[in-house]
Amino acid sequence: MEKKTPYKDVQALSILLTKASSITDSAGEKAFPAFLHSLLAKIPYFKANPGDIWLQNIEGDPKGRSNLFALARGSGQDCVVLTGHFDVVHTSMYGSLEPWAFDPEILQRKILESLESVKAKDEGPYRLKTDLESGEFLPGRGLLDMKAGLAAGISVLSSFCQPRERKGNILFLVVADEEGSSRGMKAAAPALTPYLVERGLIAKAIINLDASVDQESGEQGRAVFAGSVGKALPFAYFIGRCTHAGAPFDGINPVLLASEFALEIESNPDALQERQAAPGEEAPPPTVLYFRESRRNYDVTTPQAVFCALNVLSHTRNPEDIIEGIGKLADAAMKRSISTLRERASALSRRLSWQFKIPASQPAVLEFGEYVKLAERTSPGILESARSFAAAQFPDDKVQQTLSVLQSILPFSGLEGPAVVLGFAPPYYARAEFDRETHASFLEMLRSELSKYSREIGKSIRVRPYFPGISDMSFLSPSDSAEQRAFVRDLSPVADISSSEETRLKVGCPVVNLGPWGREYHQLGERIHRHYSFEEMPQLLARLVAAILEPEA
Repeated sequence: MEKKTPYKDVQALSILLTKASSITDSAGEKAFPAFLHSLLAKIPYFKANPGDIWLQNIEGDPKGRSNLFALARGSGQDCVVLTGHFDVVHTSMYGSLEPWAFDPEILQRKILESLESVKAKDEGPYRLKTDLESGEFLPGRGLLDMKAGLAAGISVLSSFCQPRERKGNILFLVVADEEGSSRGMKAAAPALTPYLVERGLIAKAIINLDASVDQESGEQGRAVFAGSVGKALPFAYFIGRCTHAGAPFDGINPVLLASEFALEIESNPDALQERQAAPGEEAPPPTVLYFRESRRNYDVTTPQAVFCALNVLSHTRNPEDIIEGIGKLADAAMKRSISTLRERASALSRRLSWQFKIPASQPAVLEFGEYVKLAERTSPGILESARSFAAAQFPDDKVQQTLSVLQSILPFSGLEGPAVVLGFAPPYYARAEFDRETHASFLEMLRSELSKYSREIGKSIRVRPYFPGISDMSFLSPSDSAEQRAFVRDLSPVADISSSEETRLKVGCPVVNLGPWGREYHQLGERIHRHYSFEEMPQLLARLVAAILEPEA
């Protein structure tokens, strides 16, 4: 008979972890590592070796958060690192169901009660209803993203710790703040190699345990991802010409410029098209994350500028490509806007028998560095002054700092619209890529294990090139160059460690992602596919760890 091991029930452990609320930036997130420490300390190995669990304080973190390192030692130097984040997104979208957001079983009942009258015509809610009624899915904030992945890692760690001869070593590394600005992994990644070297260990592979989304049968979600999508937050700061609202044609309203731009780029797969990394694989299209004119008081003058920041995910584009593409789209949007205003001025002129004309001007497209040079001519040191002011005004929000810097510089630039300033706001995530040449034997092993396991369970599990959402893999195997990072920094109003050279680390071993799958994470309908996530995926994870640590077996 198979011996029962602690934490073998991945579903029960996943629910237990989910009930420990750990919303990003909350007291629960700060407390979670200590809670996890108490769970792992019950495993006999860690009872005997308490020094093998280490809470790493995240230096400089205003929230006082920490990461957890738990090392299970065996023989030899080889080590597999299992990693993931423990923070989860907020629960406000649950509305009246919010009190049960972290209690999956009660939440399932409450959601079904709330959807009792939903019919097939209500596509989204009806899909949620049928998924939960089927019993194949379980809801809960953070259950999918990504407490179930952590539970699978703990299950493998616990089994490895059973009294027997252990070959190899497993490090379980759990980090904070992935849903925010990745402070956890930014602190953990540079500490990882020294941590292993001090203990005479060599990382053979890192397996990230984050979740993927599949709105269909699970074919896309059942995968090992050999890389992770890159993310940039480029901005287009549209500058107009102010005028009294009663004389709109005497100026140029930047709201129109920015709106034309947003209309063209929002969710448009052709807007910033890139070559496919593999057939059928394409990064999600860009979407607008910030769109604002930031005056705090009513004013009858038209806005001077509008800030538009975009989430741009990519498999193959570099930062220069992104700025070049956005510049072309912004220039075209401004020209269309000018044409629209001229047509409307002409129409009103004909109607009222007197002439309306907009200011004659040619749209200008500038990168942030050019914008700063204009301002520094009349006000040397304005950039550093603007940065200091922005940091004091918005200490916890670097995107607001970015907008504040742009606003502070504008009066000294002498720039009149129509114009747009292009640059980057934090955070920046380099795409993570698998080095197929260096790690060819690992890839061969991976494909072989997935093929065997797929035959056993009667469902395909395949290798996909890029995890589709941003992940901490970007700080473990970044694929960008020093020159590309320098380009991002030069175009950034606010300095940020995400694009610094110190976070461009390579751990020197394969980094892949294997996690649960489900639907609608970050939404009310966040739910996990039970059988794959609680049974098949943990079994596959255990097999891969064994294949890495005991290849001859």
